[in-house]
Amino acid sequence: MIHLLPIPVCIAIALMVEFFRQALRNYRIVQAQLAAYRRGDYEGQLKIVEGFRVRGSQPRHYLFFHGSASYQIGRLQEAEQALGRSLAMEKNRLLRTLCRDELGRVLMEQGRRDDAAACFRECMEESPHRGGCHRSMAELLLRTGQNPAAALDAARRAVDDDRTTKVPAGQLGREDHDLSLAESLAVLAWAMARTDASSPEVDIVLGQALSVCPASVKPVLAEIHYFAGRAYEELGDDAGRLRHLRAAADQDPIGNYGRLALTAIVK
Repeated sequence: MIHLLPIPVCIAIALMVEFFRQALRNYRIVQAQLAAYRRGDYEGQLKIVEGFRVRGSQPRHYLFFHGSASYQIGRLQEAEQALGRSLAMEKNRLLRTLCRDELGRVLMEQGRRDDAAACFRECMEESPHRGGCHRSMAELLLRTGQNPAAALDAARRAVDDDRTTKVPAGQLGREDHDLSLAESLAVLAWAMARTDASSPEVDIVLGQALSVCPASVKPVLAEIHYFAGRAYEELGDDAGRLRHLRAAADQDPIGNYGRLALTAIVK
């Protein structure tokens, strides 16, 4: 005699199978879009994240990655809308902070200084020990020429938080930690140069930033070189300024910091 499972149990099993199938699919999409991001292929990243959409849906993780890639290629209004919608849907505190921080960076590129500052302050309130929140505020202060002492304090806090944060398990966790620390060190070097640090002191911090950053992650490497170029500009070292700005533009010519570097070169 054949014993059939009760219909509710069959449905539950079918739902579990579908859940794990979708989870595996999403994991593969995340890995593929991350690889595109690392090499600075933002158009490719946008195409890959379309895979998150099921039957025309726009889940919060799709909106986040779509907004992040749009930011890199300068589609700022589209990025703002996508990240704002993702933030409104997100319940996880850390993911909300990451999304809000990315939104603040978009606002900063739009020249909306007060709105960006408000985003970064909320990030610091939500996740006070996340270095990236303080780093973003330091960058905003440096780029807008405001309060160099406050920028230096925020940059130092970012480095301290990144250095004391426990490194997450796994290769991706280590990479994420190293990238954040490298960015924070580069912003710190810029803030130090703005507040009359010596050239050797700035050289040391920038050397640390470049040694920590994986060379395969072009957007972040371009960001570090851009900050380095701005630091040497503060020091009056035009050769150093141009060397790093050109490196930023070469690493990621269509990304946000590569384009900023190109603009700064021709000024």
